[in-house]
Amino acid sequence: MVSLGFVVGAAAAAVVGAAVSLLLWPVAAPVVMMKGPGAAGLLISRVAFEANPKLYYYLLRTAAAA
Repeated sequence: MVSLGFVVGAAAAAVVGAAVSLLLWPVAAPVVMMKGPGAAGLLISRVAFEANPKLYYYLLRTAAAA
């Protein structure tokens, strides 16, 4: 049986990934991917993360709280 915390964490990681990819798509077009820090191995654009890591962590925190 999977714990509720794991399911919530996985859902939060998916939401963060979707938000980052939608908000930063123009930056991420020539894609070099990396595992998102704190996002359970979710792949994100390295260029987008390096361009605005504060936004990434903000989205990660707010999606985890939801």
